Amino acid sequence: MDRSYLLLVGALSGLVSVLTHAVFGSLLDMLRPKAAQGTSATANVDVPDILMHMLAGTGLGLLFWLSWGLAAVVSVPWWLRGLVFGGLCWTILGLPTVISAARVRHTGIGPAMIVATQWATTCLVAGLACAWSWGRMG
Repeated sequence: MDRSYLLLVGALSGLVSVLTHAVFGSLLDMLRPKAAQGTSATANVDVPDILMHMLAGTGLGLLFWLSWGLAAVVSVPWWLRGLVFGGLCWTILGLPTVISAARVRHTGIGPAMIVATQWATTCLVAGLACAWSWGRMG
């Protein structure tokens, strides 16, 4: 599998995850009553956040390539391999970082959960995209 292709797929999946999260967050904001809107579900995604998710997706693509597409996980469909990879990446890299940042900045549970779901979405979409590409091309 070509490394540059997985890097591109990872970067694009980071952008897709930000877009997906923004759409679902906007729908959730529309459905909630005005009195309950203390925190926005979209959490004001701006250009630095978008770039961070894109770079993280690129890094996840590189990590997927370095792990040989989780070659030790055999006889499973591509989507299960992608979910395992994305879940592992989020559990090992994303979740501790979000918890640490929330503790340092003394943010509430609501904003911390929004950021945690954003990073979980990025990890899962990147894992699924890379596993699909690996399975299709490999």
